[in-house]
Amino acid sequence: MGVRYMAENTKMIHIRMPVSLVKELDDLIKKSSRPGSRSRFIVEAVASRLKKEHYLKAVKGLAGMLTEEEVPHWKDDEAINKWLADNRKVDRKALEDKWQM
Repeated sequence: MGVRYMAENTKMIHIRMPVSLVKELDDLIKKSSRPGSRSRFIVEAVASRLKKEHYLKAVKGLAGMLTEEEVPHWKDDEAINKWLADNRKVDRKALEDKWQM
């Protein structure tokens, strides 16, 4: 992930970090099987966090798209657990049939 970003045009920024965090970061980089630089580590961490934030935004955008009538098995925990158990039985049966267990 980081290599792609490091190959792009870059811009230097200045950030403040707690000294203890910088020390922990430096120790981690020194001991890593993939040694690199602070910049590379921070770029990869920020890229990973941004990816997660974009994903969460997309998921939150889907909230409410399906109604309880469309997916009754999501109504509550009991319905979800029953739906999962029923599907696992079907999957287990298919596996047993396939492998003649």
